[in-house]
Amino acid sequence: MNTERIVDRLVRFRQRPFIRVLHRTLITLFPLIVVGAFARIGYENLFSGNGFLGSILHVTDWLPFRQFLRAVFSDVQRVTVGWSAPFAAMVSAMITTRIKRQENILAGITAAAAYVLIFVHGIRGNSQVIEMRYYSVTWLIIGIIVGYLVGRYFAKYGQQVNFFEHGSTHEDVMAAVLKNMRPVLVVFIVAFILHIGYASYRQFNLDGMVSQWLDSLIDRNSNYFLNILLSLINTVLVWLGFAEPLTITSQAYSNEVYANLTYALTHKTSWHIPYPFTPSSLYTGFAVFGGVGLSLALVIGILWAARSKRKRTIAKISIVPSFFNLWAPILFGAQVFLNPAFLLPFVILPIFNILVGSFLIFIHAIPPMVYPVPNGTPGILIPFISTGGNWVALLITIVLLIIDIILYIPFIKLAERVDERSVTDREEESTDEKAK
Repeated sequence: MNTERIVDRLVRFRQRPFIRVLHRTLITLFPLIVVGAFARIGYENLFSGNGFLGSILHVTDWLPFRQFLRAVFSDVQRVTVGWSAPFAAMVSAMITTRIKRQENILAGITAAAAYVLIFVHGIRGNSQVIEMRYYSVTWLIIGIIVGYLVGRYFAKYGQQVNFFEHGSTHEDVMAAVLKNMRPVLVVFIVAFILHIGYASYRQFNLDGMVSQWLDSLIDRNSNYFLNILLSLINTVLVWLGFAEPLTITSQAYSNEVYANLTYALTHKTSWHIPYPFTPSSLYTGFAVFGGVGLSLALVIGILWAARSKRKRTIAKISIVPSFFNLWAPILFGAQVFLNPAFLLPFVILPIFNILVGSFLIFIHAIPPMVYPVPNGTPGILIPFISTGGNWVALLITIVLLIIDIILYIPFIKLAERVDERSVTDREEESTDEKAK
């Protein structure tokens, strides 16, 4: 299959209605995600005594009001990245109605409220508590899907509402709002039914049963091929816009992690730890330079090879968060989610890094990674710190990053060609419509 045919197929995929809505939603939310990423660097990294920057600067010794600063930065992160899923529902619904030429602000508001309603439920008690993981960027694709479906429904059964249309009066707006009461009620009824299902799921401890089933399935004992499989599943699901499984992997096999650390501290060496290939050490050590999908390599590759000034600007904005393993800005800005042009490097390169790193551990070129690292430690420094300061591990990390950047570049150029072709096709369609 030649390159032109690949580009043609990617352009056709990109022109699908849901993909258009998805990518426009990502770009719309990009500024919000950037603000949230820098806020997270503040509360988790800089103002935290356990953070990478906080440890280097010894902020606990001299910075006044540190806990207050950490709390306010956490608040900023919570209302940006932490609420990105309902924001995505709102934006995707509004964009969907706009694409269908039935622009409707009420669709966006209804979609956001419906998404929040679905997942609001008290946690095993009488108090109403919002579990934030359902509203953060990890559930982004669910928010976009909800918004897209609501937007489609409003475009078909609702009345166009544009509060800023020239010449419209308050009476016109009120009449349009009243005509949208039926779709609003239908959406909320569906959301309420889903809410009952979710509430039952939690109230009867079904989520706990699922967790126990996963624990028994994994059996708390890892093996090398399971490590590779978990890394592959995590990365694919993030590419699909669903990052929740990453939290599962980070908590899995904690018994092995503790056994390794105990051995290293007792024997003053990590060369012969009982579990040298744990998922957490291999994945965090070699597969997340800059975040999931080796986001730092993607950022540097865009700065190096991209022709688009806008893409380079996005990469410049994203480079600091990516350096501290915050992947969301570049994945939003470069529209990586559900973008086939980036699928292969996004999924395969982390596995390649894990294979290389584990081989070097196997032949004793570098020691296993066992020591904990501060929160927010840059991905390229994790192997160096977690091996107890092994310089060969740092050198290997730099070499792997360079290889990752070089291998990303052809796909970055492919994505640019798809972007350029999509713009050209859209301009031609617009010209034809005007001619008619």
